[in-house]
Amino acid sequence: MSSAVRVLRTLEKTRTGERCTVKEWDYEIVPKTLNEILKKYNLEKTCDTSKPVNEDMELADRFYQAGLEAALRLGFLCVDTETIVKVSEEELLRSLKQVPSSFTIGEGSEQVTVKARRPSDGQPPVYFGPLSIQMNEEYYVPVAQGILMSRLVDGQEGPSLDTVMDCPLLANSPYESFAGIYEARLRKEAQWRAGRVGIGNAIVASSSTEYGFLAGFASYKPPQIVLCLNPASMKINYVNLHKTIVAHEYGHYVRTESPTMIGGYTGGPEGSALASVATDLLQYYFHGTHLAGSPTYDLRYAGNCGRHALWAQTIASQAISRNTNILMNKTINQVSGPCTEMFFLETIAGFVAAGVSGLEFTISPRSGGGRHKNHLTPFEAWYSSAVFKGSAGLSAEKANEIINEVLPKYEKELRNPPKGKSFPECFNVKTLEPTEEYLEMYLRMREYAINLGIPMPPDGVVS
Repeated sequence: MSSAVRVLRTLEKTRTGERCTVKEWDYEIVPKTLNEILKKYNLEKTCDTSKPVNEDMELADRFYQAGLEAALRLGFLCVDTETIVKVSEEELLRSLKQVPSSFTIGEGSEQVTVKARRPSDGQPPVYFGPLSIQMNEEYYVPVAQGILMSRLVDGQEGPSLDTVMDCPLLANSPYESFAGIYEARLRKEAQWRAGRVGIGNAIVASSSTEYGFLAGFASYKPPQIVLCLNPASMKINYVNLHKTIVAHEYGHYVRTESPTMIGGYTGGPEGSALASVATDLLQYYFHGTHLAGSPTYDLRYAGNCGRHALWAQTIASQAISRNTNILMNKTINQVSGPCTEMFFLETIAGFVAAGVSGLEFTISPRSGGGRHKNHLTPFEAWYSSAVFKGSAGLSAEKANEIINEVLPKYEKELRNPPKGKSFPECFNVKTLEPTEEYLEMYLRMREYAINLGIPMPPDGVVS
């Protein structure tokens, strides 16, 4: 069965599935089901904040079995039709055997292969950068060029635009269609300037609906990674199914994502971890997904570098990576901005936890939580990738030693993080030279990470 036909089958289930309102799903069905399963598998109150990276692999395997039951009992809610789409146990288990365990992207010397990992296996994960942080149009090419100057960055997604030729980029309008084409042109110029022609892409960054996606699609030679993001945890919608069908039919890789929220309808860290496992298990069956994403955020500060979110995300990653070949993408969401020590400390905690837990792929950074326009520079991307790749072979015990060293230095600031400085305040926009202040901080924090026991690969530009 072709992948496009697979998605058509999902579309049929959205039309014929059991009726359910979003309110019923969020307030009754999901929390009740997750709580029942947590209790059944003795998973209540298992979050150990003294060990942000789970060290008990039997517990991770129990979360996997519980997540499998949650996937079968819940399925996904399609918010457009208000119907539940479900899968039988036989169908789901068969699909998990068909999940591709690797894929290759990029051309020539820019080729990279994303491969299934296991916790602490030492295999370097793949890093794309940056996330779709908004930038002024005149900064797009310089910041993207600067990020791609380091070979630590394996591929490109962002940044994104909120204007096109000084016009507002309005969703569901022809401005968005123009943005899909315009972004591709800027992206290719940045890649040429950085000497990275042929590098893999995650597309389309400057698009909130299917319009910008469909407009920019023809600008890229397949296969690329296509951003087909679901609206929320355990939910799908027609916008995403539009994207998924087209991506498959034209030979691209599909990346889907449904984040879980600690403090939302998935509950605390245990419930959110359980929902994350279930979501990752369902995404290949419903979307033909090549990269499944279900990161966990903490609603108290809209990030995931605090103790509860670190634990939930790592145990969910361990559960999937130990028991399947599903290729995962989970975002590490720093809430502090560029040119702050807190950013580097959050990065150490978030990426060490991810690297040792079997995560194969991520797109980063999210400087300042993505809230502040133009708050993105090359140093955040280079540092994140170095920690991610360098930590791949560390043990969970060593990871906890490192994380418990850095967490007390910033965790009280998670709800009121420093904004930091913008790209033109940190780098010369024309020459791409960093300020003395930021260069000193970056090199000092690299040395700090090395002294903690992280074998940081050099960036090839200033280190």
